[in-house]
Amino acid sequence: MTRALQTYTDPLQHAAIAATVAAPLGRAAVRAAVAAALVIDLDHAVAARSVRVRDTTALDTRPRTHSLVTAVAAGTTVGFARGPVEGWAVVGGLVSHLLHDAGDSAAPTPLLWPFAPARQIGRRRQLAGTALLVLGSALISRTAARPA
Repeated sequence: MTRALQTYTDPLQHAAIAATVAAPLGRAAVRAAVAAALVIDLDHAVAARSVRVRDTTALDTRPRTHSLVTAVAAGTTVGFARGPVEGWAVVGGLVSHLLHDAGDSAAPTPLLWPFAPARQIGRRRQLAGTALLVLGSALISRTAARPA
C-alpha cells in the first residue's frame, strides 16, 4: 500500500477495526467504539499545532495520548456515564486504534506510556491483540445477555 493511500484511508481502517471489535456488543457499542477510534487522532493536530496532513503525519512519535492509559481512562469515564458495555466498547475501539498504529512502520506509538518508550509491535502482534479484543467483546456480550 502506498504511503498516501495508507494515510488517507487510515480513518476508515480505524473505524472498520473498531466496529469489528465492538460488533458482538450491539449498535450503541459499535457507535461508541468507532467514535473513540476516530476522535483520538485529534491529538495529532494538537501535537503538530496544525491540521495539515503533512504536519500531523510528520511527528517523530505519536502523541502520548496514544497510550493504554488514555484508553482505560476514557473507557472508565464512559463506563460510569453509559454503562460497562459501552465503556468496554470505548476501550476496545481505542486499543484497536493503538494496536493498528503500533503495527505499522510509521512513527513509534507510546502504547505503554509512561512505563515504556514508544515503539512499534508489528502486524502479527496487532492482529493477535485485535483478535483478543473481539474475543473480549464476545465474552462480555454473552455475560451481558444473561438474565440476572
